[in-house]
Amino acid sequence: MAKRKITVTVDEELVETAHALGADSLSSVVNRALEREVDRRARHAALGRLLAEWDAAHGPVEDDTAAWAATQFDRLDGVKDDAGEDGPSAQPGAA
Repeated sequence: MAKRKITVTVDEELVETAHALGADSLSSVVNRALEREVDRRARHAALGRLLAEWDAAHGPVEDDTAAWAATQFDRLDGVKDDAGEDGPSAQPGAA
């Protein structure tokens, strides 16, 4: 794939840590991170389109179910809740 030279600004500590952990090329580290972020955003957009189609076909999801689903997707993406902990894992209404 063709490469484009750009300028980016990153936290100094991240650069030092990457080098300390054996990263020879920051370009390759940044490229891999950007690939992952682009993929994550593409999945997010696709999910948004799918949910919009479902809402149009079946009506909106209950608020507590939507909140539960959002928590589950955040856990899958490695996002923590405001308290810094994983959110609940039991689906609303589940016994």
